[in-house]
Amino acid sequence: MTRSVALRAFILFMILTVLAGVTGLASQTQIAEVVFMVGASLSAVLLFFALTVQAPAPVPVRVRRRR
Repeated sequence: MTRSVALRAFILFMILTVLAGVTGLASQTQIAEVVFMVGASLSAVLLFFALTVQAPAPVPVRVRRRR
């Protein structure tokens, strides 16, 4: 998983978590609380992946100059 994929998925799950939280507060249903907890835990895992993946470094290449 690359950094950009993890960040995009984190944003998606963060939106899902916020929507589930709002639904849970408005309707007082248990399923919304479960969806909130699942979304929050997936968001935390994806944020962890995004922060721990190293950015690709350029590979040094030796170039010979022509005379």
